[in-house]
Amino acid sequence: MTYSEIVIAEIQNGNLEEVEINLQLALENDDDETLYLLGNTLYQLGFLNETERVYNHLLDLHPNDDELKIYLAEIEIEDGNELEALELLHSIDQTSPSYTQALLVEADYYHLNELPEVSIQKLKEAEEMMPNEPVIQFALAEVYFTIADYQSAIQYYEALVAEEHEEIAGTLLSVRLGNAYLMIGEYDEALSYLNEALTYKDDPEVYYQIGLIYVQQEEYIKAIEPLNKAKALDPSLSAIYLLLAEVYEQQNQLEKGLEEIEEGINYNEINIDFYFKAAELAAKLNDFEKAEIYYEQALEIEPDNDRAILKFAVFLNYMDDYEKAIDLFAHIDESIRQLPESLWVLAVAHNNIEEYDEARTLFDQAAVYLEDNLEFLKDYAFFLREDGQREEMRAVVQKYLNLNPEFDEEMASLLDDFDY
Repeated sequence: MTYSEIVIAEIQNGNLEEVEINLQLALENDDDETLYLLGNTLYQLGFLNETERVYNHLLDLHPNDDELKIYLAEIEIEDGNELEALELLHSIDQTSPSYTQALLVEADYYHLNELPEVSIQKLKEAEEMMPNEPVIQFALAEVYFTIADYQSAIQYYEALVAEEHEEIAGTLLSVRLGNAYLMIGEYDEALSYLNEALTYKDDPEVYYQIGLIYVQQEEYIKAIEPLNKAKALDPSLSAIYLLLAEVYEQQNQLEKGLEEIEEGINYNEINIDFYFKAAELAAKLNDFEKAEIYYEQALEIEPDNDRAILKFAVFLNYMDDYEKAIDLFAHIDESIRQLPESLWVLAVAHNNIEEYDEARTLFDQAAVYLEDNLEFLKDYAFFLREDGQREEMRAVVQKYLNLNPEFDEEMASLLDDFDY
């Protein structure tokens, strides 16, 4: 029995204190082939420090072994020693048989560190050296997909499919192609590939994507079956409930939409998007008490969430509960209170309780940021009219009419009142 075999046996038996002793004996006594095998096994078992010792020992014996440099670079990357990893990779000459593999490791490193352009540059260089290598084509497709260059991604994925590749690195190419075509709005192509993917295995994400395509095409009834299949396969997928709620809402089945959201809450009690949608649907069903409860629950989950605060405040203004809307902002971070949308909501609330000076200040502050927001400009114009600021009102109305491609009789009438 070699010392390398003893090292692995000690690891398997949990005698980790013996590993160090026998590892040193292995380095001193075992042949190179045995040590290569030991390094590979240690790496698979997750003993990176021990693997690194073995490979560094072998590299000292064989300083021109570029494969060892690549193995060591991958370990350095996992350990966060990026400069050491890149130094090892850059030491591999372009004439080396391992140079292409070094480029792939570099490309993966740059991709993971959100430098896709550099990753593509490395992969393109590798592609020039090995133009028909599926691993390189797939890597390029994946990088293009993650940076939303779907046309380029499709080109590479389809080239792989044409070469009769169905799956690479555990990824079904038909799924990727379906998603890519979905993202560029070519729904027929997307459906074709996604349905093909389902012939390999039932996948809740694929069923969800099919349902999403039908929703995008406004074929809401067709969306229900794949979305329910997705939910049956994986009821923890939050997006399914939101999309099903939208489907039923579009069919004016608000009760069913709310049921879907409430079912989603049972699976994920901390997703505040569920509470927003539940509140919205409850309000449309005139169950304002339930709507308010859902907004309050969202704030209990994330008290400093600006979307939750704003949505609740808008609802309170709609319910004429202006004092409560104002009080809502009294207990939050000042940075949220100074958001343009917050200033607007507060301006409306103060105006409706006849605190006109405060409303005037808030409207003027919000106007600096919301000069292109049509709904704000409308509120602002009517406030200015009531506040007696006629010239300012005229300027706001004119800006609104210039921005709005559709004629707005209500706003245009303000100009008529002004001229009169």
